[in-house]
Amino acid sequence: MNPFTTRYNPGHFCDREKEIKQLRANIDNGLNTLLHSPRRLGKTALIRHLFHKLEKSRKHETIFVDLFATSGMEDLITILSEKILERYHRKNFFDGIKNVLKGVSTSITIDETGKPELKLQLGESNKKTTLEQLLKYLEARKKQVVVAFDEFQEVVKYPEKAEAILRTAIQPLSRVLFIFSGSSSHLLREMFFSAKRPFYQSAAVMVLDKISPDKYFDFIGSTFKEYSKDAEPEAIGRIMDFTEGYTYYTQFISNLAFYQTEKKLTTDIVTQVISDYLESNKTDYQNLLNLLSENQKRISISVAKEGIVAKPMAIEFITKHKLPSISSVSQAIKTLTNKEILYRANEGYTVYDVFFKRFLQRYY
Repeated sequence: MNPFTTRYNPGHFCDREKEIKQLRANIDNGLNTLLHSPRRLGKTALIRHLFHKLEKSRKHETIFVDLFATSGMEDLITILSEKILERYHRKNFFDGIKNVLKGVSTSITIDETGKPELKLQLGESNKKTTLEQLLKYLEARKKQVVVAFDEFQEVVKYPEKAEAILRTAIQPLSRVLFIFSGSSSHLLREMFFSAKRPFYQSAAVMVLDKISPDKYFDFIGSTFKEYSKDAEPEAIGRIMDFTEGYTYYTQFISNLAFYQTEKKLTTDIVTQVISDYLESNKTDYQNLLNLLSENQKRISISVAKEGIVAKPMAIEFITKHKLPSISSVSQAIKTLTNKEILYRANEGYTVYDVFFKRFLQRYY
């Protein structure tokens, strides 16, 4: 099996020792954690690896809840219920419902794989009580339970006063701890740093950064060696330069390069892999670009060519790339950031998707 995967693989997990240590320290000290960063840096894999270690130690039980596709409290409660039933009542799903969801009207459907799917019928009045019931069930477990809510910023979009409902249900707990993770840093900062919001100062904060280039470089080289293949240092450097060290992109290109390598990875192989990938995805990226207005296209291309732009409203940048007025650029930058085409890093604005950036740099 190709060892470079974009899914979590405990046998081929690169570094993150400092981050794991910090998360475990927060758990040992009874602290909830807010974990945030741009997309594609491996937050989900980090949590999975932490949970892998916690489960191996047999001192904790873990629940992972992905909120990305949720649109309201009923979705959140349903997914949390399914995860609890899967974790503790897998052998007898229906008995589990009686124990975990007492008094809640439920229906079960069987999907095409034979897996039961839960549907709850929750009115506005019993969403809060059902959530509290689920968390009390976890609180009563013999082992301490750690719950991860991934893509937690989705809660902001719920029609209910979800933050207040969740905070009220979580606050009394003493044995259940939470990791709130997400990639919309500005939304998460507002949730946890604004004194007017329910989750204000309720969690220790961790900002996930890129894996150290040296450690990632060594990881790629040693993984090739593990499978009796060599990798030229220049070839690994070419991968790291192209992907800018983002975990997802680095794993993806390494995966393709590993597959194409019989005995030794060379820069020629990496260059061909990159070229083939961009060419094969050219139509998709072109369609994405065509969804933007003319101003947004021009600004996206200009930012991609620069790599990173500290002051996109500066006269020098606007003049160099023959962009429209400052006000037009400002509005387009705001829209592109909201669409997550651009991302505002500490150093300035950059194209969020590294592969899309490389497409724009190559073809425009």
